[in-house]
Amino acid sequence: MTKGIILFLGESFRLGGQNNRNRGLNESYSEQIHASKSHINFINNLKNNKNSEIDLYINTYSTNFNNDLLDIYKNTEIKIYFNEGEPIGYHNLIHNSFKKLNIENYDFIFITRIDLFLKEDFINIFDPSWDKIYFPSICWTRDNGHKIDNYPRVNDTMLFIPKKYFNYINYIDYSDGSGHSQWKNFIEKAKLSIDDLDTMIKTYHDSDSAKDFNPLYYIVNRPEYATCDSKDELFDKYNFC
Repeated sequence: MTKGIILFLGESFRLGGQNNRNRGLNESYSEQIHASKSHINFINNLKNNKNSEIDLYINTYSTNFNNDLLDIYKNTEIKIYFNEGEPIGYHNLIHNSFKKLNIENYDFIFITRIDLFLKEDFINIFDPSWDKIYFPSICWTRDNGHKIDNYPRVNDTMLFIPKKYFNYINYIDYSDGSGHSQWKNFIEKAKLSIDDLDTMIKTYHDSDSAKDFNPLYYIVNRPEYATCDSKDELFDKYNFC
């Protein structure tokens, strides 16, 4: 049996588009609950169909709906923290969480945003026995949005790390406000190779599902874009240009 820990991080019950800080409004309630129920479906599928034992860690911000969130996840092995005050950034949420966890107890770590509704395609393809660091995809090719300094520009909403790469978690870097440079960081700073990195799907998708369709998830409390901008292109990490 594989044992993993899933980290759901960021602003729950958030309303509005990118860079919007509206949080905890009544209008945000139903969509966040919808997302959280999809998380439970994901966890149950891992337990029942993929021979995995799962612990859950949530690091989010306090709203009037804290008890509602606790109620949804109550039947999981969970640790949950509600931060007060202004957002401290996704980078700090990740690394503050690692400081509170004994990650050596696990075979994999999966980090994702708490405001994602996880689709069936994601739940079905997720493999707890993956032996590389996995991103969901590379960003769309529009205006070379798939590149950072000739490295793949990753979709930064998810990150899967198997145990053999736990020594590299300090190289996870969202300090500039995103994690799009993570492929570059792992190669240039951590000295990993492209054989150590991969994507869950080979199609290109912008990380914001309000701008580009994503088959794996959508960000709740935003409109979901209906079409894929780079639908006829496939990512090949060995022949990337």
